[in-house]
Amino acid sequence: MPQRDKSVGNKGNALPLQKLLEGDYLRVMEMHEDFNSLSEVPHRHDHYELLLITKGQGSHFIDFKEYEVKPGRLYFLHPGQVHLIDRFKRHGWLIMFGEELFKKFLELHRHEDEVGILDFYTPYPFIDLQGRLANLFQQVIEQLSIELSAEKVHAGILFHYAALLLLEANRAHQRQHPKSLADQSHRAEFHQLRQLIEAHYKQEHLASFYAERLQADIKKLNRICRESTGFTVAELLKERLLTESKVQLHISSSSVKAISYSLGFNDPAFFGRFFKKHTGLTPAEFRDLRLI
Repeated sequence: MPQRDKSVGNKGNALPLQKLLEGDYLRVMEMHEDFNSLSEVPHRHDHYELLLITKGQGSHFIDFKEYEVKPGRLYFLHPGQVHLIDRFKRHGWLIMFGEELFKKFLELHRHEDEVGILDFYTPYPFIDLQGRLANLFQQVIEQLSIELSAEKVHAGILFHYAALLLLEANRAHQRQHPKSLADQSHRAEFHQLRQLIEAHYKQEHLASFYAERLQADIKKLNRICRESTGFTVAELLKERLLTESKVQLHISSSSVKAISYSLGFNDPAFFGRFFKKHTGLTPAEFRDLRLI
């Protein structure tokens, strides 16, 4: 009987979970065309990940949105995001780490939280490395690999190398994809909004619910939301519902009707119109094609 890939975790009607970190503080892995077959189907990660492409061109999907993959492009992925990368001739590096490292980084660099490439909702979860920055990343990856192969690995060294990459990536992101940044108080309100949406999006589809819970004027909340994501509250809700709809249609054996009810749509026909309006496909068509 063939052994199951230890990097794959799956239970019931859930997306496969790619477990590449396996409890390590930080891990660096070389990526090539045949690297982990799970990458070619929708899956989630249990870790944070910097993905650097050094050779090859193709497509890459994060939360069912397509992005170009090309040499020198660096992506940042959060745990839980739906991920897929097409098969093509490629080479690159994965730098993976867990909550322990990332929380320590944010404790020391609070101004980087949910900003730039680290923003969960950024429409540009990538930067392009050139010149000095490309050389820096290559050198740091080499140093990380050397440290990880040492007889006694120094976690502090790994942390500071990783922190350097995150700080440089975020500075480059704000230069390559400039936008106005919400002030600290607004970022705190937006963080509360994100938590509320994640807890209630299946039951509460109206922006007014979130404004009432936060005791905020809806116009102000929309302004804060736009500063952080470019979306209104209603648009953010729509994106979250669409992503979960696609996940369920892709991996669940439940009927479209049952899925619509699970997502808080009392009328399956309305769910069908909602889905087609924003994707161009009916739920059944999307499921049959298994489109990303």
